Amino acid sequence: MEREEKIRLTRRLIDHVDNDTTDYAEELLRVPFWVFDDPGLAAKEREVVRRFPHIVAHVDELAKAGDFLTAELMGTPLLVVKQSDGSVRAFANVCRHRGSKVEFEESGCKRVFACPYHNWAYGRDGALRGMPHAEGFAGMDRAGYGLVEFPCEVRHGLVWVVPTVGADLDIATVLGAKHDAEVTATGMAGSYQVRRETWRLGMNWKIAVDGVQDSYHLCQLHTKTVCNYLEGNITAFDPVGRSWRLVVARKSITEVRDADPDTFDVRDYSLANYTIYPGTMLVTEPNHFEIWTIVPDAEDPNVSHCTIRLLAPRKPEIPREERTLAKNWELLMATLHDEDWYVTKTITDNAAHGQVPELIYGRNELPGQVFHRMVADDVADLERTRSATAGAS
Repeated sequence: MEREEKIRLTRRLIDHVDNDTTDYAEELLRVPFWVFDDPGLAAKEREVVRRFPHIVAHVDELAKAGDFLTAELMGTPLLVVKQSDGSVRAFANVCRHRGSKVEFEESGCKRVFACPYHNWAYGRDGALRGMPHAEGFAGMDRAGYGLVEFPCEVRHGLVWVVPTVGADLDIATVLGAKHDAEVTATGMAGSYQVRRETWRLGMNWKIAVDGVQDSYHLCQLHTKTVCNYLEGNITAFDPVGRSWRLVVARKSITEVRDADPDTFDVRDYSLANYTIYPGTMLVTEPNHFEIWTIVPDAEDPNVSHCTIRLLAPRKPEIPREERTLAKNWELLMATLHDEDWYVTKTITDNAAHGQVPELIYGRNELPGQVFHRMVADDVADLERTRSATAGAS
């Protein structure tokens, strides 16, 4: 982080602590409760979410040429493969012959991927390399029948995919130059993946995203856990296009009130969450990183999928480092399962049966307001495009 930005951010957070304030929205936001439960709206939101990047791997999972993994994004089956030149490419895990999955294993290393149904074979680059009884397909141009490819990029040690053919993908641009440089400076690109776990959550995806953006609840819900370390309802919020940096003050930040700015790192006294819309969060803490990916279910508006990766700046070398990372993970799990998700699941349950017409996002819930306005605007744009297309035809 640049020196002047570090000074501004530190002063801004300490001022909020001193005055018990935060970054505020201009007004309240009222959100109809049905938006968390409506199947028709959920289908439109899935279409919107498919247009944006999502993390499918850490580079540790694809260490050498031919390493692959299979995944699913909102029903789209993916085959992600490390190429001979060191790049990573992502394909639809769908045979171009009769539509079977090409690869059934979760991960491995291969030179060729062969569909088990009729043994059509594809190279690491997705090109169709061979088929039994090729004479039966005389006149078919093999070059046009490779695996369907999706935009894929490796940045900050993470593999990003947009599950829409031909979509734009440039993570540095999405983050914005300043925030991208800040993430680069953390050393995340050289990180070591300690843990990765995925959950099927019984809640709407927007509720799950809300929880990671909300500092208001930190010292209300997490009185015996997170509130011991972080200031509740005290944040600095800085949006850039379709991403933003949300910084939460640690309890210790006032220790550097009068310190020489060249003698400390503001990251040691705060938690920064770099959010890439719609549901990806890069959370930087003093001794580790948390990488969150939240997506809607392919069918059920009351289900979402959340993957969390715990990364260390480098591979642990001594038992004490391993114990510290294990403790961080245990605290996160206890907070999520016993507090956050235990409570927020009831929001989805109540959306269907609570008979409450709307929810209120306060001025102090600025990140949630921005997020919900973006989703609503994107759905409205989708509907306008569909109406214009229908009218033209």
